[in-house]
Amino acid sequence: MIAMISFQNTASRIIASLFILAKSIAAQTVEPRKLIGTINEESSWSPDGKTIAFDSIRSGKLNICPWRIDTCELKRITTTEANDFTPEWSPAGKEIAFVSDRTGHNEIFVVDLNGGMPRQVTKNNPDAIHPHWSPDGRQIIYCSARDNPNQASAPEGEVYEIYTIKPVGTDVKQITHDKGINTYPSFSPEGGQILFRKVLGEKNSEVFVMNGDGSSMRNLTNDPAFDGWPRWSPDGKRIVFGSNRENKTDYEIYIMNADGNSMQRLRKSGQQRNQKVWPTKHAKACLSRFL
Repeated sequence: MIAMISFQNTASRIIASLFILAKSIAAQTVEPRKLIGTINEESSWSPDGKTIAFDSIRSGKLNICPWRIDTCELKRITTTEANDFTPEWSPAGKEIAFVSDRTGHNEIFVVDLNGGMPRQVTKNNPDAIHPHWSPDGRQIIYCSARDNPNQASAPEGEVYEIYTIKPVGTDVKQITHDKGINTYPSFSPEGGQILFRKVLGEKNSEVFVMNGDGSSMRNLTNDPAFDGWPRWSPDGKRIVFGSNRENKTDYEIYIMNADGNSMQRLRKSGQQRNQKVWPTKHAKACLSRFL
């Protein structure tokens, strides 16, 4: 199954609905079934495949809400008047990393699902976004605007470099050093490769992969269109991403081998489909959007 967020407008955060597509990827046939019809955006499957965590604006601000699929039980685990978004489950399923603007700008936090206050992981002042756990749970990979020439603001279009940090907030390491826009990083299932998206021009975004130390950076998509929001398959053999290469307007779902070969479009939607996630060993995928 694929969980996905369906939406209509790319200019701002909008009303979205959570759907399940209950047919096989190989057959490329889909029968969407709406699960939630409110303002829900970035989402992430739990490691056991039983729960989806997503950010929802139903309370007036974006908060993190885990939703169990079989029982339809919905919880709200962040309750600030700030915006908490882009949840990512830890490999053990006991914590969720997310981004919050509760300090006045975007920083990465981690919340224990057994209770307690979220702890702040990054403390850089410039934006820190797009957290993702290493397979062993010992690191969080993310992108930061700390290298941006103008530290007062860091709109996309300036500098985002990829970093790693321990979940307790120590041992910060910079991975990319090219003064470009490198976002949506994630470790391969065995931890040796890093998948990410790099902006090469105003309308050109590509899917790249590199070694864990930042070496051997390779462009996998190599197309003048806007390719982005990449994620690994659970076995690390394939990559799913979004692209507007068909008509330059709608973003469709694509799958390719980990080396960039055998690329194919998964489905034609007629609507915007952006970020994809393949986070569980049950070969489920969670498709969402971050704007």
